[in-house]
Amino acid sequence: MRLYFTILITLYYLGLQAQPNPLPPKARVVPDNVDSIIRFEKKFSENGSTPAPVNTKSFEFKTGNKKILFIAGHATAHIREGKIKPADAGTGSIVIELNKLLKVPVLYTSFLSPSDPNFEDQNEFKDSLAKIIAKIKPVIVIDLHGSNSFRPYDVDFGTMNGKSYLNRKDLFNALKMALKNEGLINQSQDFFSAEQNQTITKFVSRKGIPCIQLEVNSNYISAKDGDLFGQKTAQLLQALMRFADSITK
Repeated sequence: MRLYFTILITLYYLGLQAQPNPLPPKARVVPDNVDSIIRFEKKFSENGSTPAPVNTKSFEFKTGNKKILFIAGHATAHIREGKIKPADAGTGSIVIELNKLLKVPVLYTSFLSPSDPNFEDQNEFKDSLAKIIAKIKPVIVIDLHGSNSFRPYDVDFGTMNGKSYLNRKDLFNALKMALKNEGLINQSQDFFSAEQNQTITKFVSRKGIPCIQLEVNSNYISAKDGDLFGQKTAQLLQALMRFADSITK
C-alpha cells in the first residue's frame, strides 16, 4: 500500500513538472505614458481650484469606442456644503491617458466643480452623465478616486456592499484580478461603500448599469518628475488598460 501511494505521489509531481510554465504577459506601459500623466496633472493643478470660464463647463467628456466608462469626478477641487474640498490629484490624468491609449470613453472635471458630483445629484455633471450612459450603454462604469496615502490598502472597491455591480460579479472579479496581477495586492471592499450620500456609483447602478467606486491609494497616482512612485502609477495604468481590454459584453 505504501508503495502504491509513493508511486501516485511521484506521478503527480512528475505531471506538474511536465506542464509548461506560462510566460508572463509583456508590459504595455512605457515611460512616455507616465510622463504624459505628469504633464496632464500640471494642467489640472493650474485649473483645479479655478471656476470654469463663462460659457464653459467645469467638466469634459471624451468619446471612445469601448463599452466601459471611466469617471474622475474629483479630478479637480469641488464645493461640498459650501466648502471647497481638495481634488483627488492624478485621477483625471489617469483617465485621460486611458482615453488616449485605448479610446475608452471618459468623463472628468477640469475646473472647480460648483457642486460635488459624488455627493449631490442636482448638478450639471450628473445631468450629462445620465445622457452619456443612455447613449453609449456601457457594460460597466468605474468611478476613480484617490485615497489618503496613509490608508493600509492599495485599493478599496466601493460596491454598496455588493449591490452596485448588479448581477455582474464576473466584472468585479476581473477588476480585482487585473489590479492584483499588476501589484495592487492589498485590496479592501467597502471601506468607502459608495452607499452614503448621492454618489456616482449609486446614481449609475440605479439606472441599471454596473458601477464600482475605485478608491486608489494616492501613492499609485502621485508620480512627479524623477519620483519613485512613477512605477506605481505605471502599474495602475497597466492594470486598468488590461481590465478595459477585457470588457467585451
